[in-house]
Amino acid sequence: MTLAPAHVAGAGMIRFGKYPADVTLERMAVGAARAALTDAGAELSQVDALYVGHVFGGPVAGQRVAAQLGLDGRPVSNHENYCASGATALREAWVALAAGLHDVVLVIGVEKMTDRVSGGVRPDPGDLDAAVGYVMAAGHGLSARRYLADHGATREQIAAVAVKNHAHSVHNPFAQYQRPVSLQEVLSARPIAEPLGLLDCSPISDGAAAMVLCSPAGLRRLGVTGSVPRMLGCALVSGSVRPGTGDVNEEDVSRRAAEEAWKLTGTGPEDIDLVEMHDCFTIAEIVRMEGLGLIPRGEGAAWTEAGHTALGGRLPVNPSGGLLSRGHPVGATGVAQACELTWQLRGTAGARQVEGARVGLSYCKGGTVNGTDGGSVTTLVMSR
Repeated sequence: MTLAPAHVAGAGMIRFGKYPADVTLERMAVGAARAALTDAGAELSQVDALYVGHVFGGPVAGQRVAAQLGLDGRPVSNHENYCASGATALREAWVALAAGLHDVVLVIGVEKMTDRVSGGVRPDPGDLDAAVGYVMAAGHGLSARRYLADHGATREQIAAVAVKNHAHSVHNPFAQYQRPVSLQEVLSARPIAEPLGLLDCSPISDGAAAMVLCSPAGLRRLGVTGSVPRMLGCALVSGSVRPGTGDVNEEDVSRRAAEEAWKLTGTGPEDIDLVEMHDCFTIAEIVRMEGLGLIPRGEGAAWTEAGHTALGGRLPVNPSGGLLSRGHPVGATGVAQACELTWQLRGTAGARQVEGARVGLSYCKGGTVNGTDGGSVTTLVMSR
């Protein structure tokens, strides 16, 4: 089954980083939204509905954003799907456009984490993962140790993901970090969860990203002519709490997310020219690319070391810098990934441009369920 594409009329972001308390979630969201509207040449009066992805914003954050934007009274949807929240908002906007409910919609992903998240935050008493010590860093540390043992990979190969993504973000004006890091810096960084150190982990971030999506009628309403990037489709799958093979890197949820994306969009792995990957930790980029079937199983670390996933390589991954270096304000990440795909497919990404990019994929994963292959995964496919 395929649905009509959503046409991307505009994309906008604010720089990800750590903002003071007076820079509120609403203020960041409005800044990104206005940038996207300007990029689309759209007026607020032309927007039919607002979709907002966030995690820590509260139950009516979208309505607060709408009021400050001047969109109060329009349909507003709030989407909380942990790290996949922004991508889920994009998916629901795409479905609404395809169903003919709206012609011009605004999608915002936003998060203010520095006011709410710190190293000393106490887990929810009902969080069984944390109760048994399975915090995210520990889980990905376990993944890295298993990968090293199973595939003969080296610690240096895993660290190379961080080196690559920081090198990419030097050219991204919206990235939280805009300086390169050396392999030695990654290897000698403060330990977090053996074998991973501080630079193997995505940071706590604030930020917002937004997109204006249209049906063909919406493009006419905005007066947009010529070719614009298209959101071909966005798959959404959830993980399973059922026992699997016992292999922590099996990535069955990524395999199913890929299959659903190909089915929804009529594309396949051979069509993909670049990937925006949810690299919350260095090892995550490797195993999830393999789970999607974009890199052969067990070869992701070697591909990174060889430069195959860098700009100029056979399949560039995270030209934006990814979560590791662009930053990871959880509700904003999925929309930021789609903004990067938009600029890449327009050919306007500057020094981080993937030459000849025609089709891109973004992958966003949110959460686990009791330490299993749970949570939600979105796979978005866009074309020029």
